[in-house]
Amino acid sequence: MSFILVPRRGDDLQVNAWSWRPTLELLRSENVIDSKTCELMGAQGVGGQADAELCQRIAAVIADKLKSMHPGERIRADLTMTADPKKLAQFGSNEPIDAVDLYSATYEWLTTFKDFCDRCGGFRVV
Repeated sequence: MSFILVPRRGDDLQVNAWSWRPTLELLRSENVIDSKTCELMGAQGVGGQADAELCQRIAAVIADKLKSMHPGERIRADLTMTADPKKLAQFGSNEPIDAVDLYSATYEWLTTFKDFCDRCGGFRVV
């Protein structure tokens, strides 16, 4: 499943749910968005959006988080950071699946999203 962020200015940005959910959790944990906004942005076509002011706050928080990260690192679903490569999940096997590890926002994705928020003037989630 993927989400498309449709900006007021510029090109759309597509993101998969594996990266989007921990990104939203990071923003919620930093009090940039509230739980309702997190829920709306985490679903397709239900009115999730960010105005220009919120986008600037998002970009600032992500820029600050990136200062504590390095290329190749990622933030996992529980907001812990790791440089370990993501493990390939094999659904249907007898091995347990680490859901915390499956959902992660990479340094590279967060940089892309920060840059998008800096220039988009607001966006809606579809």
